[in-house]
Amino acid sequence: MERRSRFFNDPALPRVEYEDIVSGQGMLNKDVIEKHDKRGGIAFEPGDVLYGKLRPYLQNWLNPQFKGIALGDFWVLNPTDISSGFLFVLIRTPTFERVANESTGTKMPRADWQNVSNTEFSIPLRKEEQEAIGALFQKLDSLIALHQRE
Repeated sequence: MERRSRFFNDPALPRVEYEDIVSGQGMLNKDVIEKHDKRGGIAFEPGDVLYGKLRPYLQNWLNPQFKGIALGDFWVLNPTDISSGFLFVLIRTPTFERVANESTGTKMPRADWQNVSNTEFSIPLRKEEQEAIGALFQKLDSLIALHQRE
């Protein structure tokens, strides 16, 4: 995986910021296309994973399936050698959370990319297995969200 960091300001693209994400669930709480925000940020592509690095214990993450712009303190993770669904599962594991919460700063703690990028995580070698795991957790997340709405 690699981090995208290219600043972008296309007024036609939707913007995503912390307040748009249901913390701990990785879902949007509104239609971001309806927002009329013109600020610039880091461009993301479908399949990238957004990870909120500011106060990582707040669990602001998203696996968008659309092109847009991340506003605020996000890492935009491009899953170059890993499936997007598996990467989204990985960033939500206790191990990743522990490493990300070894943050820098006291007033506004941020996850440290050097710390996270230098940590080894167990990842299935076969892309098919990664995709199956990602799909399973996506299905579970959908079932949990459905149950919570009822």
